[in-house]
Amino acid sequence: METVKTYKVLSEVKRAPGDSVKERILEHARDRFFTAGFSKVTMDELSAELGISKKTMYHYFPGKDRLLDQVIEWQLIEMRSRIQSILHAPSDFITRLAEMWGAIGRFACRISRQFMTDIHRQRPDLWKKIEASRREILLETCSGMIDEGRSLGVVRNDLQKDVVILMYLTAIQGVVNPDVLSQYSFSAEEAFRTILLVYLGGIMTEKARTQFIHQIA
Repeated sequence: METVKTYKVLSEVKRAPGDSVKERILEHARDRFFTAGFSKVTMDELSAELGISKKTMYHYFPGKDRLLDQVIEWQLIEMRSRIQSILHAPSDFITRLAEMWGAIGRFACRISRQFMTDIHRQRPDLWKKIEASRREILLETCSGMIDEGRSLGVVRNDLQKDVVILMYLTAIQGVVNPDVLSQYSFSAEEAFRTILLVYLGGIMTEKARTQFIHQIA
């Protein structure tokens, strides 16, 4: 039921006839928020950059927080849609696995440290939603792909699946977050890639591991 509701929201937000202005606002706000941070971007700046009136901006979004809510909702739905298309693609398992984790990584890494810090401090409710959605997406995709990988002889059979998934979630949440990133010089992208190599390389059979590392190198 939740999936149906989610895609209905995407249809209303992104594809409703006559809403091209709303879509432009969402796309531009997403890029600006993710790059510069939420606190450093104003509604006035967004309307000026888009070449639309403030009245039009506030017609669609009564405030910056409401705009931010819809940007995040839209982006999470977009990521879910991308992952589902990869999972059901006709490609071989290793290719789909690499593409899936690459898609998740690109989503995580396109968000600047400033944006994550802003959300963490100013909108803890939204941060919790992002974390919960990321956890849900990973649980859904990890479990099915581990089962498929085992049946193909690509993923090791001697590992407890729930522990494997929990380890990955803990690594992502424990490293790719504002508090940790602010203390080190490595980027979110570098952190994610290292976690990916260690995690997926560790759960694969030796033959599959060699192929996987070659594909994401």
